Amino acid sequence: METKDQKKHRKKSSGPKAEKNRKRHLQDLQLGDKDAGKRNCKAFAVQSAVWMARSCHRYSQDLKTKKYHIPVVDQTPLEPPPIVAVKLTEIRGPVTIVSGKKRRLAIIECGCDINMMVDLAKAADLLLMLIDASFGFEMETFEFLNICQVHGFPKIMGVLTYLNSFKHNKQLKKTKKRLKHSFWTEV
Repeated sequence: METKDQKKHRKKSSGPKAEKNRKRHLQDLQLGDKDAGKRNCKAFAVQSAVWMARSCHRYSQDLKTKKYHIPVVDQTPLEPPPIVAVKLTEIRGPVTIVSGKKRRLAIIECGCDINMMVDLAKAADLLLMLIDASFGFEMETFEFLNICQVHGFPKIMGVLTYLNSFKHNKQLKKTKKRLKHSFWTEV
C-alpha cells in the first residue's frame, strides 16, 4: 500500500489573524509599513527604460508647449474713452460712462412719450426705474413695464428717490415695503 503525501498546511494570507502575524513579523525585522521601499528597493525602481524615456520626453515636451501661447486679439476701441467728467444740469441725448477698459455704459433718459418708451424697451439691456417714494408709482411707470414685457423684458432695477422727505423711520419702512411688493408683483 502506497501512502500519499498530504498537502502541507498553508498559512492564512488574509484576514485579521494574518494582519496580526504580518505586523509581528515586521516588528521582528524592526521595519514599519512605511518602509516598504527599504525592504524591496527593486520593487520601486524604474521598471522599463523605454517607458521612462517616453515619460521624460513627454514631460519635456509639455514644458516646451507651456511656453507658447495663442496671440490675444486686441479689443480696445479705436478711439480712447473720454477722460474729462462734467456735471450736467440738463440732459439732452444719451450720456456715455466709461466703467472699465473695455466697457462703456450709455444712459438714456426716457420721457413720457409712448414711442420713446417702445424704442428704449427694444434697445435696453438694463433699466433703472426712478420712483418717487413720496408719491408712489405713476401711470407711465406701469405702461413702461407692460411695454418692456412685450419687447423682451430686460433686467430692471427700481430706485426709490426722495426718501429724505420722510420724518419718521416707521413710515419710511412701511412705504418701502409697500412699494417693493407692488414693484415685485408687476415685474
